[in-house]
Amino acid sequence: MITCQSIGDALESWAPLAFQAEYDNSGLLVGDPTKELTGVLVALDVTEEVIREAKTRGCNLVVTHHPILFKGIKRLTGRTEVERCVMLAMELGVALYAAHTNLDSIEGGVSHALAGALGVQPERILAPRAALLYTLNVHTPVEAADQVSEALFAAGAGRIGAYDECHFSVPGTGTFRPLEGAQPSEGVVGERSAVPEVQQSFVVSKECRGAVQRALEEAHPYEVVAHSWISLENERSDVGYGVIGQMAQPMPWDHFVAHVKGALGVKALRHSPLVKATVQRIALCGGAGGDLLPRAIAAKADVYITADITYHRYFEAKNALVMMDVGHWESEQYTIELLADYIRRKFPNFAVLTTTSSTNPMITV
Repeated sequence: MITCQSIGDALESWAPLAFQAEYDNSGLLVGDPTKELTGVLVALDVTEEVIREAKTRGCNLVVTHHPILFKGIKRLTGRTEVERCVMLAMELGVALYAAHTNLDSIEGGVSHALAGALGVQPERILAPRAALLYTLNVHTPVEAADQVSEALFAAGAGRIGAYDECHFSVPGTGTFRPLEGAQPSEGVVGERSAVPEVQQSFVVSKECRGAVQRALEEAHPYEVVAHSWISLENERSDVGYGVIGQMAQPMPWDHFVAHVKGALGVKALRHSPLVKATVQRIALCGGAGGDLLPRAIAAKADVYITADITYHRYFEAKNALVMMDVGHWESEQYTIELLADYIRRKFPNFAVLTTTSSTNPMITV
């Protein structure tokens, strides 16, 4: 049986919820996690039209990139678009799931889909994210060190880039005195004990922290495990926003503009003044990526493609690169097939459809 939980677990193994921005609200937003699914409809946004389409086409889960809920709802009266969508979904029995900035953050995510559509070969993530790693320090009796490290490795600790089972250990002596009511695995209540121990240090990614903590508590022999979690500011090169890469060949500016318009199906583009007659090195970020302009300049991009660029950002781009606004929906439209293809691969004998409704709220004339 395929449930909302099944789809959510699969998506979150690819784009962990731990990678979403603090303001975000990805995950299952409306519906019973244990509900058996009849089909999935994938769209960029939740609208009333999309929900009705899902019901008509036999789908009782809508998976979107943008969450319908960002903030708490104090009432459901149908006064706003958000309230009407939630009420309609509940009425028709359609669950709602979103994969937003967590999907923006992974390799192969939103910006990589945009790069593929434009023929840009990615070199690396444009803006790697920090504060997604921890150091876990554990004090373990020598004879239990191997069993603890094996359990933590299995839970995801010690993975650094293309390496796993990484950790560092230092031998020493641990002291403790069990108090009344304690049930120590070593030592005597009321007496100080000195035990040969190893301090084991592991790097743990944010999405693995819960599983690693549970594994530690199960595998460690002590009644109270002496351990500490330390948040790191290190950047993760495999998690972040945007892409920097190259076109296969340099393109004259007019040809490049025509190429972008054709690939994205847009009538018009907004951009800062031309800097070079030909372009090849391209930075891009699906969605609202104006804040990444300094990263694009530092990466020596000829063009930075994103959306929702504010007026004053264009001044910052002057003489450094061409900053191009292609539209929010336009820059993320390929996310629909990205999500649908992933779900189909994970559930090959299950109905996964893509919306026929355009959810772009803007019209270019």
